[in-house]
Amino acid sequence: MIATAFAVAALLQPESFEASAGAFAACLRATVQMGMTTRMEPEQFRAGLARACLDEQARFRAAAIAAAISQGRSEAEAAAEVDGNIANGRRIFAADQESYVRTGRVPR
Repeated sequence: MIATAFAVAALLQPESFEASAGAFAACLRATVQMGMTTRMEPEQFRAGLARACLDEQARFRAAAIAAAISQGRSEAEAAAEVDGNIANGRRIFAADQESYVRTGRVPR
């Protein structure tokens, strides 16, 4: 019971959110870099990206939902917002890789 309380308290700390967000973004960046380096076809890359960084995503999702709840959102609102942000982020990373494969220019 005490361990659970400490785990919940850790999730509510801004460092937990920042660390999990950084780890998730770093994993996605590394995946995109691999897709650029190998010039992987965009469809194939999107399929691989969907399976990449799932542990980092789960930690980020938990921390982001906890942070949103601590700011007054309901759990359902927080989950919907975070899930939307994750989906949008993954679309952006996939678009970056596709743009590079098409144009040869490294996205910013």
